[in-house]
Amino acid sequence: MSRVYYYGALREMTGRKEESFDITDIKGCLSVIRRRYGVEAYKEAKRSLITLNGVSILSFDNFKTKTKPEDEVRFLPICGGG
Repeated sequence: MSRVYYYGALREMTGRKEESFDITDIKGCLSVIRRRYGVEAYKEAKRSLITLNGVSILSFDNFKTKTKPEDEVRFLPICGGG
């Protein structure tokens, strides 16, 4: 099972730091979040910086990025400033 880690607002919405999902891609991970925690948590997850083993999914195939059972998926808040 892939390990999923939450940070920022998503951690507060889920009430968890981490959990394990049996998923095959990032889209499946987002679907599990939607089912378990609702639409607002799903939206927050989608607008997060999502990494797979420390690399942004934008470097792979975005939401279609495949996952393996030993992978780590992290949902990091996007911070801006100037």
